[in-house]
Amino acid sequence: MSSNNFDLKQIELMLHTIIEMLKNLNSEKRSSCIYTQKEILDLLSISPNTLKSWENRGLKRLEPPIEGTRTVYYHIDTILEFLSHN
Repeated sequence: MSSNNFDLKQIELMLHTIIEMLKNLNSEKRSSCIYTQKEILDLLSISPNTLKSWENRGLKRLEPPIEGTRTVYYHIDTILEFLSHN
């Protein structure tokens, strides 16, 4: 497979992911734009390894609001921006 075909497949996958995310967000009508790691995994139907890969490529997670907690949070706008630029 050529590099261009691989790039197009990646772009198609990202666009599909973004569209699905927006559909889910619109149907849920959440007032908060902050999600836990588990919510993001469920919302996008992705594996923890995919999310970790995104973090390694620059996706920023939010600092937990309570010191010592292990819950990971993400701002939905950060994820959408990451997916649209990677």
